[in-house]
Amino acid sequence: MNFFLTEALPPKQQTCIRKLFEQVQQHFPEIELLNLQRNPEDKEHIWINVLAPMSEEREIELSRYAAGIAADMLVEFDVMLSIMPENPKLATA
Repeated sequence: MNFFLTEALPPKQQTCIRKLFEQVQQHFPEIELLNLQRNPEDKEHIWINVLAPMSEEREIELSRYAAGIAADMLVEFDVMLSIMPENPKLATA
């Protein structure tokens, strides 16, 4: 799995990104990695953008699950990450 950002990330961040994505994907196998980007308001915060074709209820479960893991990583490793689902099923027409 390749993560792309315009610049190289420190190894600790790369490991945490991979771990977060893999743990979330184990519980929500339908997600696919789209890309990484920095939060425009906080350059230390990395968004892991994923394609998440699922119901709104399942997307809420995904967000809660991912946020719990990401919070643990913030406390343990001082790495701020978020899974950001893009759901084509919920896109406005």
